[in-house]
Amino acid sequence: MDQLLIQVNLDDKVSLQHALTAFQAQLQAAYQQGELIGNVGGFIRHDNKPFIRTDLRDRRQYEAMLFINNSKFVPDPPEELTEEDKAYVLENGVFLRLSHMVVFQQALTHDDLKPLLVEICEQLVAFCIQVNTSNELFFTSDMLFGNYLLVLLAEKYPEYAYLLGEYYPHDADFDQIAYHGCDLILYLFEKYGYSDLMLDVLASCRFRYLLGCITSSYNEGYERVPRLLYCFLRQPERWQYYQRAVLASFKRRPMALANDALAGHKYHPLGWLDSDFEYLCDQRMEPEEAGYAECCQWLTETQADEREFGDFMLHGRSIEAISEALEEAIFAAIQDVPLVQLYYYDAPILNDTLTLADIVNNPFYQPYDPDDDNEYETNRSFLLECFDNGQKIINYIEDNRDADVLDELQPTNLRQLAFEHQHFIYKRFDYFGSGDMQLSSDLRHDISLDDIAERFLVVYQNPDIYDLEDEGEYENDQKCLRLLDVLVRLFGKKELNADELAIIVDDFELCTMQQAIRRFSLAQFTADEIRDILYELINEPLQSTFGLRKLDEIYRFYQKDKSLLPQMLPTIIERAYYDTPADIRGVVPALNQQEFARGSQLLAVAYILAQEDDGLFANSQLAPLWDFYYQELYKRCYHEMALEAGKDGESPLLDTIKQYVAGQAAAAGGLFARFKAKSAPASSGVSKADALAAAQQLLVYERDEDDDGQSRDEMRTHLLESDAMGMALASMVYAAKVAKGPQKKQLLSLFELLLTLFPSKTLLLCFQEFSADGEHFAAVSAAEVEAFCDWLAELKIDEKYQYLARIQVVHQVNEYEDDWQEFDDDNGLQTLYSHLLNRYRKKDEVNDDQPAMMARREQKITEALVDAVTLLNQQHRTKFLSFI
Repeated sequence: MDQLLIQVNLDDKVSLQHALTAFQAQLQAAYQQGELIGNVGGFIRHDNKPFIRTDLRDRRQYEAMLFINNSKFVPDPPEELTEEDKAYVLENGVFLRLSHMVVFQQALTHDDLKPLLVEICEQLVAFCIQVNTSNELFFTSDMLFGNYLLVLLAEKYPEYAYLLGEYYPHDADFDQIAYHGCDLILYLFEKYGYSDLMLDVLASCRFRYLLGCITSSYNEGYERVPRLLYCFLRQPERWQYYQRAVLASFKRRPMALANDALAGHKYHPLGWLDSDFEYLCDQRMEPEEAGYAECCQWLTETQADEREFGDFMLHGRSIEAISEALEEAIFAAIQDVPLVQLYYYDAPILNDTLTLADIVNNPFYQPYDPDDDNEYETNRSFLLECFDNGQKIINYIEDNRDADVLDELQPTNLRQLAFEHQHFIYKRFDYFGSGDMQLSSDLRHDISLDDIAERFLVVYQNPDIYDLEDEGEYENDQKCLRLLDVLVRLFGKKELNADELAIIVDDFELCTMQQAIRRFSLAQFTADEIRDILYELINEPLQSTFGLRKLDEIYRFYQKDKSLLPQMLPTIIERAYYDTPADIRGVVPALNQQEFARGSQLLAVAYILAQEDDGLFANSQLAPLWDFYYQELYKRCYHEMALEAGKDGESPLLDTIKQYVAGQAAAAGGLFARFKAKSAPASSGVSKADALAAAQQLLVYERDEDDDGQSRDEMRTHLLESDAMGMALASMVYAAKVAKGPQKKQLLSLFELLLTLFPSKTLLLCFQEFSADGEHFAAVSAAEVEAFCDWLAELKIDEKYQYLARIQVVHQVNEYEDDWQEFDDDNGLQTLYSHLLNRYRKKDEVNDDQPAMMARREQKITEALVDAVTLLNQQHRTKFLSFI
């Protein structure tokens, strides 16, 4: 701990130099580890006291840089630092950042310390470029390291302003930069406008969304943001300077452009201007602003559907012509730079001497276009050219001959094999295997079967497209299955995962799920392999939903050895923590704890219990799962509620909820107890009304109302924005199905509290875990909706919520559709919705010919639907009623 806090005497230049050198060594060690969190300390005074704001040489600079005022300052640290105080200071990024700025401000007054300060800043930027992710730049859970030091350097020595632009990684996360990383750009712009300093920063920045981050919702309070197109229209000399700065930045840090022979890099130096062009097209600039009239004249003279950014004239030249000339100049400047020296180039390289000039006309390096790929010819040539037994493989796939070739196939890195042969299919692997991102230059990072299967299977299911003989649906499907026999062995898979099975069963409909599992289960897993797979499936970081497909996969591996999961549960929370990369833990506080189960763990256990437990007889093998679930579910839920209320521990309102839920067990303890409970509150003395009132006061932060006081929107809470809470809610629905009486009552009482307060959000979160995909609603089917509603009905959840779920899911799938007759009915949702509309239209009709019992049932259903419509928020209620 003491090593992270460096003592320094601000009045002694030698002490400053020694302290900065020690800080530099500390940073170098952190860079080598690839992790700043927990490895970056700060400075304290030579008398062992922490720095405070009055130690700043320029306090106004500090306040302006951070857009803060006195009311936002945290209290100063204690004057004397005990060991406990030191730990507090090290965990508080505000104090650490303050100490960095105190020392740098002072050091910048000594010109002979300039080389050391520049070296520290250059090493920081080199680290940023190396890691190429904003995750790694956090030194606390909510604070980026070092960009404020680059600003201090730039203000003192403007010739180094480019370092601040280079600080933002090419592949940085938009939200992280928008929320944590762009205030300093605004600070510079407010102070220097479109100066050389500001343009140097922007010309050197390779993060293409930087200006978009500034104008995002995170910073909507800032009215002045850099509008480069507006500036360049008004000040031609600024435009000329920017072009020179861009060219200089590429000479300093050579990088392949988006439009040249190397595909995949989306950055372009004129990309900033595109959004400004859209801004002008929307005519949101004030008429008195210079440049507005010129833009509007051009827009008026051009047809709306012909307004292309490339056609826009900037000082007598089109943007397209300017862009081409700039690209040519950049290419001329860097064409002889070896590919291995290009920044942000992360693709395999044949040899260290290969340059841009060498590959510019090489077809293998041209961007991949799916329309140019004849899958049949490409697949066939890949097998023939890259495999010694390629012809036998083709014979097996197409003619069911040479089946013994399956025994010859060994696990193969297909991506590496294709690259070594410079085969065209390599580009397809990168295109589809990367999810529209750049794959690693490390060829050991192979693609997966679900990445590429479609482009192999589509050939035999659509033979007419490729001028092949159509041998009928059955034989075409058999070819696909034989092709999968080959691919599964080449990938060295023991069996297929949920996504791969979905491609075979749902997308291509080649066979049933059980047939696919049997056919492609090629080897037994060891106990250690099963354990590791279960850990990976259940503990996947940043998992916000599972979905039925993933849950079934977890259950399938549980069934392989039912003794393993109970053995894993005592350590599964701790294992999840240590298996999560430190940089993700650092920026996602919810993952940076070892005290509470993740929502994914609760959901996985609840699903297994729902499949295994019959709800009637005790199953000793399931006892550890039930113990884990009950203990961890309530801990997780109550922890989330406490956080919602801004408290880390107990609160009277939360106590009320706990007492109510706990009291339900006694109320459900037996027939006599349940009989007594009908006319009396639960034994805790807390009624449902009291618990609801406490939950509303604790969890609701806003409720919109009309002028007459009527709610026009669902009450709002941050509670259900938590992935852990969403999956925990769904777990209650699964577990309650088979839980014993008292425990079922407890689960449903907590679930129904949240359902009553936040009905739509609660139902949507739960439904996701009953749909196949879980994450996306696009492929949801009416059958999945009805299965979910049947589950709710078995739990005796009020019928109005079942109808609310139906409406909400259909609306979610057709979020941007304003005509219900245009709703997609491929999966039956339009038909389901039309039944709801028809019933609502006839809600006031009375059928005198209907038997009394049936009439009462129909009336009950209609009332439930009407109540469900009432529960919709204003937007969804208006949408539904507009179709009546």
